[in-house]
Amino acid sequence: MRRNVRQQRSETRSIQTSIQILLTVSGVVLLAAGLVLAAGGGAVGGAIGSLSDDWGSSESTAEGDAADADAGSDDSDDESGESSDDGDSDDSDDESGESSDDGDSDDSDDGSDESSDDGDSDDSDDGSDESSDDSDDDADNETHTLTAIIEDDDGEPIDDATVDVDGSEDQLVDEDGEADFDLEDGEYTVTASADGYDEAETDVEIDGDDETVTLTLEADDDDDETHTLTAVVEDDDGDPIEDATVEVMEDNFFSPTVAEEETDEDGEAEFDLEDDDYTVIAVADNYDDAETDVEIDGDDKTVTLTLEED
Repeated sequence: MRRNVRQQRSETRSIQTSIQILLTVSGVVLLAAGLVLAAGGGAVGGAIGSLSDDWGSSESTAEGDAADADAGSDDSDDESGESSDDGDSDDSDDESGESSDDGDSDDSDDGSDESSDDGDSDDSDDGSDESSDDSDDDADNETHTLTAIIEDDDGEPIDDATVDVDGSEDQLVDEDGEADFDLEDGEYTVTASADGYDEAETDVEIDGDDETVTLTLEADDDDDETHTLTAVVEDDDGDPIEDATVEVMEDNFFSPTVAEEETDEDGEAEFDLEDDDYTVIAVADNYDDAETDVEIDGDDKTVTLTLEED
């Protein structure tokens, strides 16, 4: 009897265990099935949502085109009053979810139009700028002739003078004392120089025309430069007196003797003197002394002293 009871309990436990295992397996299967269905449902929802978006996009495009056409006709009829109506239309489109698509299409159109307009205007501007720059360069590079005339105090041309403009390389004048320079518009300093003359300069402005300037060079009065004084000593008959003594003194209070020479067979004596005032005295045997004043001022001089017999 006990054995049967034990056997029944054992069978009951075995059945319970089998049922628990079966239920567990069934639960796992159902859970997996639920997950599969959930994943499938998401994919289906995505597909449905995609179809809805495509349908909404096509509707917004059609309505956007219609709105653009209406806006164009409204602007041509009345520019002052129709903008508010367009605003209301846009608001209603916003509520339906279609205004964003309209904005995209409008932005695209505006972008292409602006790009085209900008390209055209930039090209036009570049062309005009280049043309303007070229004309400015041509005007800036245009040159005119500056003629420099160099002459002395007497108005005579100095044919060995040199001229430079703003420190440029010296240019030798021609036989007429002229030198030409090709210069652009501007202000310049012209400098002229020649041996035996003081340097001279002048300013000149070139402003669209040829110009001519005249520079007058004055003789160089260098105190160290000497000139020749020739003293001729003769008698009452005009015959030269040989071996006469000629003395040259400065014409001042102290009257120092500068030089002393004997006349040659022609009755002449020469002295190299700087510019100044002098007194010349001639002395010879059997003749009275004679003297004269002379000024050396940049040139050679000749004086004649006539001695009378005692």
